[in-house]
Amino acid sequence: MPIRLALIGCGRISRRHVLAMQDLQKRGRGDFVVRAVCDANEQAAIERADMFEELLGQRPAVYASHLDLLAEAQVDAVDLCLPHGFHHGIAVDCMEAGLHVLCEKPLGITIKACRVMIEAAERTGRVLSTAAPHRRQPGQRTAKWVFDESGLMGTPLSFFHQFRSAAVLPGAPGEGSNQPNPSQLWGQSGGANEPMPAHRRWRRDKLMSGGGPVLDSGFHYCDSLRYFFGEVDKVYAVLKSVKSGTPDAFGDAPEDTVFVTFTFKSGVTGSWAWSLAAPGEEAYDVTFYGSQGSLRDTTAAPFSIFHLFQRTPQKLETARYEGSDGTVYDMQELEAKHRASLSMEEEEFLYPGGATDGFSIEIWEFLEILRGNRAAPEIDGWEGMRSLALGDAIYESGLTGDVVRVDDVLNGTRSVFQDPIDEHWGLS
Repeated sequence: MPIRLALIGCGRISRRHVLAMQDLQKRGRGDFVVRAVCDANEQAAIERADMFEELLGQRPAVYASHLDLLAEAQVDAVDLCLPHGFHHGIAVDCMEAGLHVLCEKPLGITIKACRVMIEAAERTGRVLSTAAPHRRQPGQRTAKWVFDESGLMGTPLSFFHQFRSAAVLPGAPGEGSNQPNPSQLWGQSGGANEPMPAHRRWRRDKLMSGGGPVLDSGFHYCDSLRYFFGEVDKVYAVLKSVKSGTPDAFGDAPEDTVFVTFTFKSGVTGSWAWSLAAPGEEAYDVTFYGSQGSLRDTTAAPFSIFHLFQRTPQKLETARYEGSDGTVYDMQELEAKHRASLSMEEEEFLYPGGATDGFSIEIWEFLEILRGNRAAPEIDGWEGMRSLALGDAIYESGLTGDVVRVDDVLNGTRSVFQDPIDEHWGLS
C-alpha cells in the first residue's frame, strides 16, 4: 500500500517539494500518494492541489485548517512547509495524531521549540526528520569525502568565506527568475521602490521567523559546517544593518552585514564575513584549507553566501582543489573519484535512482524510514536542533558582544536572544 502523505503549508518552498516528488515518480520511486494539502490561504492550497494534479496525476483534498485535515484525511505522514513559528505547534499536533513528520528548516523557531518537538516524537514513537537538502547533494557529499576520506586535504585546518554585494540579483538558483534573492528576502522591499510582498513580511518579524538571514537560509550554512567539521565549540560575531548608510545596532532590523569567527571542537577555525549592503565592488570567495591542500567553492550564485557547493537544475556546482604538491582537480574530477569509491549499495543509498536533488533525496529517505528500510533520519530532531543552536549562538554573540559557547545555547544557559521569542510562543 502506498504511503499516504499530506502537505501542510503551501507557500513558495512547498513548490520545491512538489517538484521533488515528481522527480521521484519519474525515477520509479513513486510508491506514495499525496492525499491532502493545507494552508490558511485557500488560494495557495488550491494552487498546490492543481500542481499535484498536473505533475503527479492525482488531486489531493484541500483544507484550510490542519486540525480539520488531521480529523478527516486518512494519511500516514505530513510534510511541513510553514513559517518557522508554526513548526512546533503543528508538528506536535500531527505526531500526537499518529503521523510522522518531515519538517522544513529550521526545525523549531528556538531551542525550546525544538525540544518540544523532539519530546513529542519520543513520546509518540513518530519519526521527526529535518528537511535540510544541501548536505545531501553531490557537491557537499564530495566535499565531505575530500575532507575526511580522500587523503587529499590532510588534516582540515581552516576556512575563509567572504561575500559582498549590493546588487539586485537575478533570482535564487533553482527556483526560477521570479524568485527572491537574499537582498529581496530580508531587505526593505521586494525590489527597487517596491513594497515588500505580503508573503515575505513574516521573515522580517523575529517572533515568527526566529531571526534574519543567519537563521533562515543561514540554517543551511550552519548545518553544512557541522556536517563537514563536527560540532562548533564557540563563536564570536558582529552583526549590523548598514543599508541606510549608518550602522545600526543588531536587533532593530534583520542583519545585512555579518562577521563571524568559528572555533570547532576538532580544532578547525573559520570565518564567515558577508554583506548584502556593500555598494561598489562585489566579491565572493570561500576556500577550505588542510595540511596538504585547499578546496575552493567557485559556484558563485546569489545564495552561495549560505549554500555551499550547491547544485541547481540550471547549474552544476564547481570547485577547485589544489594540493601542496601542485595537483589540481576540478569538481567534476573530484565527484568522479568520490563516486568511484562507493559500492552500488552506497551509491543507491546516497543518490536513489540517480537522484541528485537534495529535496528528492530527503523525501525519499523519509519514505524509506516509514517503510522500515532505514533506521532513522540523517538529520533527525536532535541534529536539526544542533544546527539551530549554532545559528542562535551567532545571534547571542551579536547581541551581547560575548564569545559564546554553542553548548551553552543548546542547554539553555545562554538565551538572551531567544527569550522574547519563547515568551511570545508560551515556551518560557
